[in-house]
Amino acid sequence: MTISSRRAGDPVRIAIVTDEDVVYRGLSSVVQEMPMPYELLGRGADLAVDPGVDVVLYDVAGLTSGSTDEFDWLVKETHAAVVAVARDLRPDLANQAFEKGADGAISMSADAAAIHQVIRSAGLGDLAGDRDDDALDYTGNPTQLGGGHGLSPREVQVLGLITMGLGNDDIARRLYLSINSVKTYIRSAYRKIGVTNRSQAIAWAVQHGFALDEVRDGAAGDDDASS
Repeated sequence: MTISSRRAGDPVRIAIVTDEDVVYRGLSSVVQEMPMPYELLGRGADLAVDPGVDVVLYDVAGLTSGSTDEFDWLVKETHAAVVAVARDLRPDLANQAFEKGADGAISMSADAAAIHQVIRSAGLGDLAGDRDDDALDYTGNPTQLGGGHGLSPREVQVLGLITMGLGNDDIARRLYLSINSVKTYIRSAYRKIGVTNRSQAIAWAVQHGFALDEVRDGAAGDDDASS
């Protein structure tokens, strides 16, 4: 991805690629509220070359059609920054988009300010946030477990093992942690995701990316961080 032809102060040229009218209307309305100069070129991958775009917002639902030719072409044959618009209940599609060369991603459930920021970063060629200490990194899957909730990698690991049905003792052995450390991670993770017990944590995890067949029936009971 390169956008060297765009000069500072030029409007960011944006195309939205989606098969769903409601998605296009929603994203275009957000784009039209942007506080920076922009040009919304419309809907369709063909706009990426003539007149050319800086940023493509690509709805990852397009990857379920059976053909990825359109996405592959956008990534390989255009100079646009391709931002995958991820579906929270299908984290696998965002993963697929990254595997195929997406430059960055934003969740479809993100608020307008976040979408404006990812467009700005994409337009500057800085989706990784390397140019500013306060900038965000959009080069990871925002729909993965913990994305947008402030969970640490260790808290994600602990929640994942809870969802698989492991009890606190088993988690401690698996991660080489003390039982008190496990309980501390569980308490902090529960607070961040707004749950109070194991059943709620498992339900949250399933809703945020774990496949149902990864949950083992009947294991671990409903012990919480205080047990």
